[in-house]
Amino acid sequence: MSADPTLARRRRAVTALAWAVVAAMLATVALSAYMRLVQAGVGCSPWPACFAQGAAAEAGASMGLALARLLHRVVASLVLVLTLLLVLITLATRPRMKAQGASALALLLLTLALAALGVTMRGSTAPPVVLGNLLGGFLMLAVALRLAWPAPAAGRAIAALARLALPLLLLQIALGALLSATRAALVCGGPGQGLDECLRLATGQGSSWRLLDPFGLGHAEHAAAAAQGAWLQLMHRGSALLLLALLAALAVPLWRARRRAAAGVLALLLLVQVLAGGLLLAAPWPLAQVLAHNLSAALLLALLLRLA
Repeated sequence: MSADPTLARRRRAVTALAWAVVAAMLATVALSAYMRLVQAGVGCSPWPACFAQGAAAEAGASMGLALARLLHRVVASLVLVLTLLLVLITLATRPRMKAQGASALALLLLTLALAALGVTMRGSTAPPVVLGNLLGGFLMLAVALRLAWPAPAAGRAIAALARLALPLLLLQIALGALLSATRAALVCGGPGQGLDECLRLATGQGSSWRLLDPFGLGHAEHAAAAAQGAWLQLMHRGSALLLLALLAALAVPLWRARRRAAAGVLALLLLVQVLAGGLLLAAPWPLAQVLAHNLSAALLLALLLRLA
């Protein structure tokens, strides 16, 4: 019995639209990161001494921010149109494509949630808003890539390791977002400082969970703000080491299962993460480096969701 040609065309249309969403979300993630990082002071001069010093933005940076905001609005509107089309093609036409429709509906809900956040908190750099925007955008990219490029059934070991790594990666992304939102990325662990400085600052205000409350971050007095930044630094670096070990372990069953392309992409993304994050202070162009760190984290999340 031959396949339904209409259904085959719909599937091709879904794939094409999903790839368009992937491309648009890559642009959205990059533009959002650029705006957030420039406002936080990444890329100021002289780096890193100028970071978080409250210096006025240069004219070039102001023009870049204005252009980035305009492009972000255009691309966000395009994403909304594309996700609506995906929902209509998968769920509003019979026979319904339930699996693809669930992903399309998730994309639409995430798009509407981010749009609502943008309208109600326009221009806000408060940590909860930054966190919501970042995680929402990353999840949209991951879901879109899974819809555009479905993976073959993963082996039990691959799926288990990917599912174990997903929440840890989300935590790592959240901690990185809070570090940039609170301008605490260089509060300790910089040139001439070891992790003992982070430990000293972190324990100076005790270990109350309130130091990591997203709604209280960035609004504390100086000593408490330093402790917040130190705790975020310690957690970010500690979870990075654990995640690195877990993802290195994931590469082994991928290689043995002859999924060499996935293993290679995983290794490349890990390399970018380590180099971009570890060499930040020595970077002559820190903004480009942090953007690479940000984008590789988004792609890593997409890869893990595809393998899970």
